[in-house]
Amino acid sequence: MKQLKINNIINKILIIFLIIQPIFDIKIFYNSISTLIRVIIISALFAYYFFTSKNKNKYYLLIYPLLLVVYFIFHHINASSFNSLVPGDFNYSILKEALYFVKMISPFLLIYCLYKSKISSYDIIRIMKYLCIIISLLIIVSNLLGFSYGNYSDVKIKANFFEWFNPTSSYTYMDLASKGLFEFGNQIGAILIMFLPFMIYSYIQHVNLKNWTIVLFNVFALILLCTRVSVFGIVIVFVYTIFAFVFIGLIKKQSCKIKKYIPIGIILLIYSLLLPINPMFNRLNERATVIENFGKNSTDSYNEQEIINSVSEDVDLNIKNESSVDLNTPLPPENSATSNNTSYDYMINFIEENYEPKQLNEQFLFINYPYKYDPEFWYNFLQNDISLTTDYRYIETSIIKRVVEINNNPMDIFFGITNVRLQNIFNIERDFVVQYYALGIIGTILVFAPYFILLGIFVYKYFIFLHKQGLFANADTNLNNKKFKNLNIINLLAAITIVFLFGIAYMSGNLLNSLSFTIYFTLAFCLLIKNSPSSTMKDCS
Repeated sequence: MKQLKINNIINKILIIFLIIQPIFDIKIFYNSISTLIRVIIISALFAYYFFTSKNKNKYYLLIYPLLLVVYFIFHHINASSFNSLVPGDFNYSILKEALYFVKMISPFLLIYCLYKSKISSYDIIRIMKYLCIIISLLIIVSNLLGFSYGNYSDVKIKANFFEWFNPTSSYTYMDLASKGLFEFGNQIGAILIMFLPFMIYSYIQHVNLKNWTIVLFNVFALILLCTRVSVFGIVIVFVYTIFAFVFIGLIKKQSCKIKKYIPIGIILLIYSLLLPINPMFNRLNERATVIENFGKNSTDSYNEQEIINSVSEDVDLNIKNESSVDLNTPLPPENSATSNNTSYDYMINFIEENYEPKQLNEQFLFINYPYKYDPEFWYNFLQNDISLTTDYRYIETSIIKRVVEINNNPMDIFFGITNVRLQNIFNIERDFVVQYYALGIIGTILVFAPYFILLGIFVYKYFIFLHKQGLFANADTNLNNKKFKNLNIINLLAAITIVFLFGIAYMSGNLLNSLSFTIYFTLAFCLLIKNSPSSTMKDCS
């Protein structure tokens, strides 16, 4: 009895910890200390659930961290032998690198905690509801009252949502896109996208004004973020959510009541009316205009801040006040960084004269990868068309490829150049790509393996086994089979959402490396594996 009470207390602590996550993501609280607090709490919860578990097979789980430790030893050995044209070799730190790995495995510890806690799918969806309400209202209220941070400017917005309807307004996406009080709008957008299918599910299962309003708030908050992911993601979520309901309905031979979908259609109508005036389109058109105008007149002047923020969608420049490179370090002698006959002075002059006409953001040249240490790279890079010199993701990847090339270590393919070095140069805005260069093939497989193993088990159980039994033949018998006891609309929505979020992570980046996203992401995985047939679900209202 005493142990049961303790378990209930720990379960409540776990639920409270999840619900207060938005506090850690607010700008004033978002720092390394809050990240460390999250890691400590997750680790403590994991230790409790692990050591109180009576399952003798639990120790097999320790194989995974053991593999990571073995990998980290070779990773560090490989990192200790590093060559660069830039002094300091981008400040590698074994302690920071080790903490990065702890942060990366924390979501898996949390998935274990949620699984062992016996928290039901009903509870997880309720947690999602609370989180959705908190995040959405913070974005909406701060926008309407005018104290929201700009999603691109990172300063207070200059006008609220109603300014969108002013056809003579001079404000742009820089002034109007909102992210509430949060640090990163990109991560918040992905989180709200993850919640949306389950908010729709909750409404369809229990049609009432409260659930409909939550869906409306969710969609409206995504619209206010004004990113491609948040705005276009709404349509994608609605499409695959409807598909999931139709698919499960066909298998279970359930009738569809159109009447309950009409209020959802009203939300889509509101969305379609707001879509043409969304400031996001102002941003999409701006980069095309920059490139077009350069072709017409390369001497035209542009507003520097608008250029910096228009050249690449959802890219965080991560500008620092101080470079990780000591710019007072003596420069290399002439031709030391070249492999051709072009003189050092000529390349330096060429770079200084052409980076502004090519609209290349000076942060890349002066801070991330100083051109005076590797003028050959920047000289060759500036031969590119302006469409590439203003493509931040292309620039980021090109810089990292150059660093790898200079290091000339074939083992980097397997063990990477370390996350610390990569972040001190520039964070590539593509998940999976950034891990490939930071951790190598082996490291990337290891840090993402649990995600794909869980997803792979679901795919096998749901689709392969379903195919073997016959897709629609003997549907009632198949659904009563023990192998289908965990398979339902919630599982299917979770699987599709996870795949979609992996796509978002690849396209926009800064998700899978951040606890501000992965902690929420664990909720989708728990819905994937929880035993919660929709027929026995409690009321989610």
